[in-house]
Amino acid sequence: MKRKIVVFLSVISLPAWATPESPRFFIGAKGGYQWAADDNYNHSDPDGAIFGVYSGLQFTPAWSWDVGYQYHDDLTADSSSINVKTWLIESAIRYDWYVKDNLSLYGRLGAAYWDVEKTNRASDKLDATGLSPLGEVGVDYTLTPNLRLSAGYQYIDSIGKSNTGKYDSHGLLVGLRYTFGDSTKPTLNENLSTPANEPVPVEAPPQTLNFLTKTLYESFDFGSTEASQDLIQQVSEIASVLKSYPQSHVVVVGHTDSIGSEADNQVLSEKRAKLVGNQLLALGVNPTQIEARGEGESHPVADNRTEAGRAKNRRVEITIPDFQYQ
Repeated sequence: MKRKIVVFLSVISLPAWATPESPRFFIGAKGGYQWAADDNYNHSDPDGAIFGVYSGLQFTPAWSWDVGYQYHDDLTADSSSINVKTWLIESAIRYDWYVKDNLSLYGRLGAAYWDVEKTNRASDKLDATGLSPLGEVGVDYTLTPNLRLSAGYQYIDSIGKSNTGKYDSHGLLVGLRYTFGDSTKPTLNENLSTPANEPVPVEAPPQTLNFLTKTLYESFDFGSTEASQDLIQQVSEIASVLKSYPQSHVVVVGHTDSIGSEADNQVLSEKRAKLVGNQLLALGVNPTQIEARGEGESHPVADNRTEAGRAKNRRVEITIPDFQYQ
């Protein structure tokens, strides 16, 4: 039997959806200490200072991209009188995991293009350039909405070539970053210039978003828990509302006809509700916004003595309760 889906969803005073926040530009500086792990220096690994500057784009509170320049102070091996001087250009993607509003743990993964100059008493200067993977982990603290302080560990693999020798760079870094722009989303009043002598307009109280009809009906074949293409399309409309208004939530209830035992019908109704709930999750809805349950055969909307009535009772209902917005 061909499935049919009827959606009744009416919205009063639905405001325009907010456009995504634009990336914010930042600049920063960092410095610290490094030691070079090299098999040629088993007794004493060379060490030195690191200085760097960088800039990039903050796409979301969690994701950003940066590119920068680092200067590594001379690495000197006293036992062999070898001196290594390195500078590099590095770029990486960074992810911040927030443990508090102003405190995050971060990780960076990218690559470094380096230039190495090696000198010793027995030979002329040797020079090499190349590309190495770069990684960094650390902790970040927000001092102000625009200023952040970080401390982390940086690792760069295999700097150098056969003529200069290779070493791994291990660094401890402290950085300071300034992000341009306002970190808060502007309101209408902030976009309008108000003369100093005029009173500031009072912010409007929250409004309530009302759904006149809040139920989606899905007809299933007997014993079926498969989603039709039409169901996926209609669930996408529900997901758009939920993602636009994080304060909203949805109640998904599965139902069956009266054929079979009550226990089997209860399990079947729960599977139908979870089917829709999983579709919402796949479309990016926050799990905390979804409540799914089954009611079995206990709430028929039509006569179970007829095939047409039983078809109407094999359904899933989706309800979005009223919520407030500004």
